[in-house]
Amino acid sequence: TVRPCEHNDWDDVRTRNGFKVLRCRVCQGRWKLPSQSVPRCMAFLHNRCSSSLCGMLHVRRKKSNILERYDMFGESVLQGVSHSVKKRAKRHAELVRRPLHDYCSDSDDEGPPALLDEDAGME
Repeated sequence: TVRPCEHNDWDDVRTRNGFKVLRCRVCQGRWKLPSQSVPRCMAFLHNRCSSSLCGMLHVRRKKSNILERYDMFGESVLQGVSHSVKKRAKRHAELVRRPLHDYCSDSDDEGPPALLDEDAGME
């Protein structure tokens, strides 16, 4: 089978009925291969191969989750997922993009709080 893209950074999505489905971490392209013919780069698994031109496949041990993919690629990764997952991904993206000062309950427009009380003298 022919690679769907020129990238060499893959997530192992699933194995079913003798086929393995890989997803490109760069462009989200999917590739379905017979389970026995996935030439993984063993050096990459041990953090010793960083070449994108390597002839073996760089398949990550831990796949990227829907929240990470949504942050990178937006709405397109939510096609075919449940409503609750869509809602969770959108809520996560909202929280990640919110400025840090929105989380502080004592925030005001005067800047950050003083580290020491100015009226308390140092003795």
